[in-house]
Amino acid sequence: MEDRLSLHGKVALVTGAARGTGEATARLFAAQGARVVIGDLLDDQGSEVARSLGDAARFVHLDVTSEEAWLRAVRTAEDVFGGLDVLVNNAAVLHLGALEDTSAAEFERLMRVNQLGTFLGIRSATPPMKRAGRGSIVNISSVDGLSAKNGVMAYAATKWAVRGMTRVAALELGRYGIRVNAVCPEAGSGDMIRPYVPEGIDVEQVVASGQPYLATQKGRSIRDRIGDVANMVLFLASDASASCTGADFVVDGGNTAGKVLRGAPGS
Repeated sequence: MEDRLSLHGKVALVTGAARGTGEATARLFAAQGARVVIGDLLDDQGSEVARSLGDAARFVHLDVTSEEAWLRAVRTAEDVFGGLDVLVNNAAVLHLGALEDTSAAEFERLMRVNQLGTFLGIRSATPPMKRAGRGSIVNISSVDGLSAKNGVMAYAATKWAVRGMTRVAALELGRYGIRVNAVCPEAGSGDMIRPYVPEGIDVEQVVASGQPYLATQKGRSIRDRIGDVANMVLFLASDASASCTGADFVVDGGNTAGKVLRGAPGS
């Protein structure tokens, strides 16, 4: 039986693919037969990821806030691999801070990378996908784009926006055979949260505390959880999700399901 999760013959562009979720996604895509453009600002790391994947990958320096950089990245996909079938808008930055301690410059920086970057990616990928009559765009949002917690005013604002843009794009682009979905993970790159973790505290332990409701998550590393996110992105990039568009796909170990009341029945 045909493997519907196969990406054989497809060309993908993954942003923020030098490390973390983007790297895991790019590697999984290549393993499933895709040819992948690795987009990132981290030239050395991104080039190494592409080198390790051989002829299946090509690195391109990509500032997601730049329209010109996006055009170059899409052109690379077309010139080197012959088209563009999948876009994964993964590149993002994080700021943790109380509302009163968050400056306008910090807020705007997150808007430009997380929100404007996603918009420019969708817009830049649309022409080649329209010409092909098909495509899948996967936008990486967050559990912070589904619910609220203190300290993430700027980040949450952008991740809620990503979900809104996903829906609008799905409605406008569906007529061209282009699907647009959002993935909302709880786990992300340890590099994003490391600057906010006090010295002497293991980032792995911090991440491990993020999914307290699912016993199978105990003892699993950041890499394991990022792998779960990459698997969801693969599903949405593949033909197995042909009926999925304009939706959120949550990978959070039950965090947004609700709250367990200790001592109450069922706890």
